[in-house]
Amino acid sequence: MLEFASRLNGIKPSIAREMYKVIGKPGYISFASGAPSADTFPNREMAELAPAIYLERGNRVNAYGITEGDPELREMLRKRYIDHYHFGSREADELQIFTGAQQILDLTAKALLNEGDVVVVDEHSYSGAMTAFRAYGAKLVGVPMDDSGMIPEELEKVLKTEKKAKFIYLIPTFQNPMGISIPMERRKEIYDIAVAYDKIIFEDSPYFELRYSGDYIPAIKTLDTDGHVLFAGSLSKIMAPGLRIGFAIASRELLAKLTLGKQQQDLSSNPFAQQMAFRYLSKYDLDEHIAQCCDLYRKKRDVMLECLEKEIGSMAHFSHPEGGLFLWIYLPAGVSGNGLGTYLLEKKKLTTIPGSAYHAAGEDIPALRLNFSVPSIEEIHIGVKLLGEGMREYLDSV
Repeated sequence: MLEFASRLNGIKPSIAREMYKVIGKPGYISFASGAPSADTFPNREMAELAPAIYLERGNRVNAYGITEGDPELREMLRKRYIDHYHFGSREADELQIFTGAQQILDLTAKALLNEGDVVVVDEHSYSGAMTAFRAYGAKLVGVPMDDSGMIPEELEKVLKTEKKAKFIYLIPTFQNPMGISIPMERRKEIYDIAVAYDKIIFEDSPYFELRYSGDYIPAIKTLDTDGHVLFAGSLSKIMAPGLRIGFAIASRELLAKLTLGKQQQDLSSNPFAQQMAFRYLSKYDLDEHIAQCCDLYRKKRDVMLECLEKEIGSMAHFSHPEGGLFLWIYLPAGVSGNGLGTYLLEKKKLTTIPGSAYHAAGEDIPALRLNFSVPSIEEIHIGVKLLGEGMREYLDSV
């Protein structure tokens, strides 16, 4: 009989990924996705670019690549973030390419965590990150939140108590799962606390360019003067997730350790995908493409919010995200998010993700996460009506 490594003991399959198994099944409507809409993928442009890549760089893109990433793409991305968002220029920082931002999570955990170390996270945080940290034996400690995200005073309480805390993990802009953003003043408070306690902030920010209303909030990385922030970005939500291109902007010292881990995992990210991204960014206007994505998602968000107000406004309240892909349903106290999610799946053929998937302690909490980027406008209308029907039936039964 196989005897598995103890590091995977207690690691459960992702509820979110399990829900993917029913996405696309006839008769089902899904609000469970974590993906961008396929309608935004630049398929035509990529089809035009692909032949030239093979004709001009065939030997290069079919060979092993540089672990740190394609130099042309690295330089282009770094220039974009310096010019557009005013970070990445610190002399001690570099930008490196990874196989999706998920690899950055795994390699950061591998580089920094020993068995029993603590990772400080939002009380409700991205399940894929928490699973990656748990796989290296980490204890997760969730910090209480309000409508503006992690509460600084509560963060400081945790850092005073948890002597083995290694780093703070945050999605400060359009957070997954709740869709909320941390205001700039609070970002400064969190950064100052991290510096005072000499803790790294892992700033996971795959959604921040997908803003549909409100004012831009600078990244925590813009405050970083001495290497306390690792910024993780991605092309998955603004170009195409199948490219599997993530990137990190952080101190050379930290990135050198991630590079060692990457050499053990996959040697290098896909050279063809990196050249595809470089040529797309060289030839086409990414900002225009992002604006088109935002126009589509703004319509879908607004329709979902209008439908939710009509169908469940008397039973629950919900977040009103200014961007990103998700919103959060706050169910009445005592209601099982797991129970309602199962009921909606079995009785209404509607997939949602229960809040327990994102709770730092894995507790069954009165919450659901909904995605609005993938379903069509028609599916949003139908799905929210099913959600309202299912909630009324479920609440009457408990």
